[in-house]
Amino acid sequence: MAVKKDSVENKLKGKTNQTVGAAREKVGKTTGNEGMAGKGRAQNMQGEFQETIGDVQGKVAGAAQKAKRAIKS
Repeated sequence: MAVKKDSVENKLKGKTNQTVGAAREKVGKTTGNEGMAGKGRAQNMQGEFQETIGDVQGKVAGAAQKAKRAIKS
């Protein structure tokens, strides 16, 4: 079940990075700090990627469980 745990962790970390990144980007744009805005955009994109990894891990775990059940029956 480690894959399932990793999936949930990646989804949560991804959402967190998206939220923090979006906030940093907004603050950077508001204050005219393009460096901060760029880092915020990058963090947001990293979060999206991390969340996608979590989704894939969850689907792989689900498929593996389904295959195990099919083999047992």
